[in-house]
Amino acid sequence: MSKEFNALLYQLLGKLQRYHRLRHALAILCVCGLIGLALNFLYQMLPRQFSLSIAGSDVVSNRYDLTKALQTESLNQGIYLRIQPTADITELMARLDRHELDLALVQEADAERYPNIVQIATLPPEALHVLVRPGIGQLTDLQGRQINLGLKHEEWHQHAMALLAFAGLRLDRDYLEANLSQEVLMSLPASMLPDAIVTSSFIPSTLAEFLIQQRGYRLLDFPFPHTPPTQLGWARASQIPAFVYGAAPAMPPHPLPTAGIHLHLVGHKAVDAKAVYALLDTLYSPAMRARTGLPFDEQQISSAAGYPLAEGSRRFLSRNTPLISTENFEKLKSMLGLCASIVSALLVALRWFRGEPLSAS
Repeated sequence: MSKEFNALLYQLLGKLQRYHRLRHALAILCVCGLIGLALNFLYQMLPRQFSLSIAGSDVVSNRYDLTKALQTESLNQGIYLRIQPTADITELMARLDRHELDLALVQEADAERYPNIVQIATLPPEALHVLVRPGIGQLTDLQGRQINLGLKHEEWHQHAMALLAFAGLRLDRDYLEANLSQEVLMSLPASMLPDAIVTSSFIPSTLAEFLIQQRGYRLLDFPFPHTPPTQLGWARASQIPAFVYGAAPAMPPHPLPTAGIHLHLVGHKAVDAKAVYALLDTLYSPAMRARTGLPFDEQQISSAAGYPLAEGSRRFLSRNTPLISTENFEKLKSMLGLCASIVSALLVALRWFRGEPLSAS
C-alpha cells in the first residue's frame, strides 16, 4: 500500500515539476517560510521587556515593603512592575480574573469562583499578632473588649474573625469590633486605641513594633494545631521568635505560639510565561532575601496552592532538571528521527525545485 502511495505521490510531483513558474513560486514561499521561522527563533532569544501591574496594600504594612522591593529588584530582569491601589478584596479578585490586574498577593484561593487566576508562588507565611493593652493576660480576657480586625473590605477581616471564633470569641457576643487601618492605628494617641489589635504580618511587623515600643502593647500567645480544621485550611501552626520586638523588656520573652497564614502570589493565566519566570528569578534571588530578610524557598512555590500552577512557574521549577534524563533521552531520539526525516524531505524538495527527475524507489 505504501509503495502504491509513493508511486502516486512521485507521479504527481513529476507533473507539477513541469510547471516552471509554479515550481519557482513554491521555492520562494519555502524560502520565505524558513526565513520567517529563523527570525521568530531569533526574536524569542532576544531579551524581553515586560510591564505588569500588581495590587497594592496599606503603605505602612510589611506586605507593601515586599511589593516595593520586588518592584525595584525586578527592573534588573526587564520587568516594570506598576503598583495599583485596591480597596475591596472582592473587587481586587474580580479585576484580576478579568485581567485588569496582572498580579496580587492573597491569603486564600477560590479556583471555582475565579477560573482565570493561576498560582505563581507561595511566599513565607504571615504570622498572626494578637496585640493587647497592659492588664490583658490571655485570650479569655478579651471578652467584652474592643478588638480591631482591620478594614471590613480586606481579606484579613474575615480571617481574623475566623481565628478568634476558633479561640472561642464570637463577634458581637464576646467582643466589639473596630475597623481601623494600620496607618490610622499608628497615628492615633494611646488613649484612643482599641483594647486589642489582631493583625497578620511578616516578622517583624512594623505595626506590632510600633504598638509595643511606642504604645505599651504586648503580645498574647495563640495556640494553633499542626493539623488545622478544614475551615481554617489557609492557616498553619507557627511562632513568633523570642525578643524579636525588644530585649528590655523582653517581647516576647519566649517563642510565642501563633497561627501562620499562607500568602500566595497569584496572577492572570494570560500573563506571559517568560514574565512569570523572570519575576520568580527576581523573587528567589539573594538580593531579595537580603533586602527583605524573608526566608524565600522556591521548593514551596506550589505548596498549599488552590489555583492551578502557572506555566512560567512550571518552567522555573524545571530549570534544574538534569538535561540527560530518561525522558529527555527518549525525546532526543525522537527529535533525531524527526530531523533525519526533515533532511531527507528537504533533499527531495531541492531536487524537485531544480527540475531533476524523482524516483519512487
